[in-house]
Amino acid sequence: MKNELAKNLVAAAEKYRAVERNWAGAAEVVQSDYEDLISIASMIENNESKKSISNAMWKLDTLVRDVIPDKVYNAYNR
Repeated sequence: MKNELAKNLVAAAEKYRAVERNWAGAAEVVQSDYEDLISIASMIENNESKKSISNAMWKLDTLVRDVIPDKVYNAYNR
């Protein structure tokens, strides 16, 4: 990825996925959340509309949305 905001989001997604969780079904949930974050990073990289990116962010669970770096989040939600 070349876009700095997309790179920042990918880095945050990698950190999120690396955290060990010990509850039933955690691996599947975390993988799905990771894929959602990577999908948004791809949207950013592909220069999709701010509205589309913002909507994709808002569809995430609050816990996952909080993983998005402020710099990235604010670029599409302010």
